[in-house]
Amino acid sequence: MKKNEKFILKYLKENRDVYLSGNYISTKLGISRSAVWKNILKLRQKGYEISARPNRGYRLDKEPDQLDINMLKDKNIHYFQEVDSTNLVARQLAENNFSGYSTIIAEKQLQGRGRLGRNWFSPPNRGLWFSLLLRPKMISPAGAAPVTLVTAAILAKNLREKYKIPVTVKWPNDLLIEGKKFGGILSELKGEADRIEYLVIGIGLNINQEQGDFPEELRSRATSLFIESGQYFDRTTLFLSLYSDLMPAYEYFFIKGFAPFRDQLLQHNSFIGQEVNVLWPGGSIKGFACDLNADGALIIKDNKGNTQVINYGEIR
Repeated sequence: MKKNEKFILKYLKENRDVYLSGNYISTKLGISRSAVWKNILKLRQKGYEISARPNRGYRLDKEPDQLDINMLKDKNIHYFQEVDSTNLVARQLAENNFSGYSTIIAEKQLQGRGRLGRNWFSPPNRGLWFSLLLRPKMISPAGAAPVTLVTAAILAKNLREKYKIPVTVKWPNDLLIEGKKFGGILSELKGEADRIEYLVIGIGLNINQEQGDFPEELRSRATSLFIESGQYFDRTTLFLSLYSDLMPAYEYFFIKGFAPFRDQLLQHNSFIGQEVNVLWPGGSIKGFACDLNADGALIIKDNKGNTQVINYGEIR
């Protein structure tokens, strides 16, 4: 947050029950009233609800739901107000020889990404946008490929059992509630044929968004935990709950592979037994989704009755 924004916020916090005039603030800071207004707009973009009344000025009505840094600091978690993308920050850490495991979490992403280069809408103080930087030993890129499915299985299980939310998984990386998407996973890695240098798992979850928070083009197919449950969630508590389930699951996966997680994923799937259209760059296949194999590949019976094993793509 820039200097003028900080001082304006300080004045508004110190005078919560009254309106402060633009002239008062501009005089205090030595800036124009137009500059005051521009800084107010920037604070609003950060999630601060600030009333503006003609001939009265500005009043702070509500502060954004900030993650509790004090609850996160003991877990090697890097907290940011704003980043281009948490995956990008994680990769930069890895390339700068940061050793061991780490987590990057941000209140807002400017260029959040999904699979196949799509954008991920990541407004401030409404969701959970975080990436896990892992350095598994003794596992190949092929062996690590199902980590996205493991992540989806653990997230679905946590939200179903602890919060009674009917989350389902759409192969390979989407989290749904009643057919609408509220979460996605983007896994990236660097390594050679027989080993991994590092693995980054990006997770985006819509938590406290209301319907009007989504761009109009997303409202028919996107949702949040608040929309589906009618309750606001403490994002810090929820993150720590998910984190505490994910980290031991990854350790187990790196030793045992995907097979121990297969049944768990199938319990929460939205695709097995359905007619599906699987697309990938340069190709597609339509058929009946029969099963997942021990490596997490989708088994399809096509329209000619032939069985196909699909390792990469997405269900539409």
